Amino acid sequence: MEYTELSAYDLPAGTVTSWTPRADAGRWQQDPRDLSPGHEAHLRDSEPGSWIGSVLRVPGPYEPESLRRAIHAWMSRHEVLRTTVTRDGTGWRRVTAPAEAVTVRDLVVGDLSAGQVAALLPSLLADVSPTAWPHCVLASVVPEPGALDGAGFVLAFGADHSVMDAYSQLLWFEEIVSLYDAARRGVPDAELRALEVGSHVDFSAEDRKLAMTLAREGEPVRRWLDFLGPDAAFPRYAGITRPAADAAEAARPQASRSEWLASADQTDDLSARSRARGASAQSGVLAAFAHAARRVHGLDRLRFVLPMHTRYAPQHASAVGWYVGLCPVDLDLSGTGPLLRDVDGRPGPARVLDGDALTTAVERVHAAVSAGKPLVRYSFARVAELGGIADSPHFAVSYVDTRFVPGAERWSSWAARTLRSPAYGTDELYLWFLRTHDGLNVSTRYPDTPQAHAAMDALVAELRTVLRAFGAAGLREAVA
Repeated sequence: MEYTELSAYDLPAGTVTSWTPRADAGRWQQDPRDLSPGHEAHLRDSEPGSWIGSVLRVPGPYEPESLRRAIHAWMSRHEVLRTTVTRDGTGWRRVTAPAEAVTVRDLVVGDLSAGQVAALLPSLLADVSPTAWPHCVLASVVPEPGALDGAGFVLAFGADHSVMDAYSQLLWFEEIVSLYDAARRGVPDAELRALEVGSHVDFSAEDRKLAMTLAREGEPVRRWLDFLGPDAAFPRYAGITRPAADAAEAARPQASRSEWLASADQTDDLSARSRARGASAQSGVLAAFAHAARRVHGLDRLRFVLPMHTRYAPQHASAVGWYVGLCPVDLDLSGTGPLLRDVDGRPGPARVLDGDALTTAVERVHAAVSAGKPLVRYSFARVAELGGIADSPHFAVSYVDTRFVPGAERWSSWAARTLRSPAYGTDELYLWFLRTHDGLNVSTRYPDTPQAHAAMDALVAELRTVLRAFGAAGLREAVA
């Protein structure tokens, strides 16, 4: 599993079909449930052409009517895919369509070469907006004979962030394949649509209620302002991100890369050692990253935003929606030793793992994340409104363990991949660490400048070196 732009996916030549939800204008119903503050901020600040999505190779023969029924069942199960907003004076009001009012229209675009498919699909999936329904569209590519190994076809979707988060992207793989298989077997529509999950629309209303309890002088606002400092500005990664010098730099596409850092054995070892020290695999990975940043760029202190899920209620565990909060992390490694110790005059590798340094590092990461975690449940959009914060994150690090998502063991055979649209500018560094059945992957986007490329090359190389210290084939551990 990797998280990349669609341009990094191997798309075949074949017949391209777009799949677009439709609903009669008269079937939309006024919905009294409030929008979350984050949704309202997204309506105000989102960039045109911004989307997230997923792509996979669906096993089995292509049956258009079965695919239509599967897509309709997916839309029916998740209310957030059938809701949108309309202007209400100076604000927004929600409207929702019942499942029976939604249809799925297919449009055969044509038989295209692989290059034409690669050029067309991003524009099809980018045809979503936070202000115009549908907020999710799909496209299929039925390959020419022999274009793919075995039977199957490519299916992808693009969605606006108001209705989708990273976990929703991952859930889609198993759900859509299962629905398609069931539709091919002739399972009735009513049975296909049956899934008892919570609605993100309900979650949004509750999120707003909680957000409106915040006060300007309250602890969540104060703690965020303390983290941001007197200028209320998000921290940057020195040497990689910087404000754009002009409009041309601000419009420059960012670089994107995906790297495998560690095997499953190495990642499991790091996880076990972190748990033995009272922390988690997330703490271990972030500790390795922080030590790599310190060795390469001399950064004793890392301050970044850690996106974390807000799926606290069991009914939302399998729901599609935007369940994400922000955790401020202030990690200081001052006074600690390096994870890898240089050892001279002894047989074996020149650098060995320092167990004491690992203990200190994971403990500090655990403490830093724990300190910021209580703020995740409070809408940052509301905090920003109360605290007069106009800036947005410049340096974000994410960690997701995907191994227990339904269907994860089959993702490799499906060539499954989560997608993000291109981003622009020189002022952001995002890293997504994904723990999978195959090991640890990092996906990054960063400024497309020579300095940033060199810095990222060095950072990734050092991080890979650190992670090789773990696992059965890793380096020896130093004894104090």
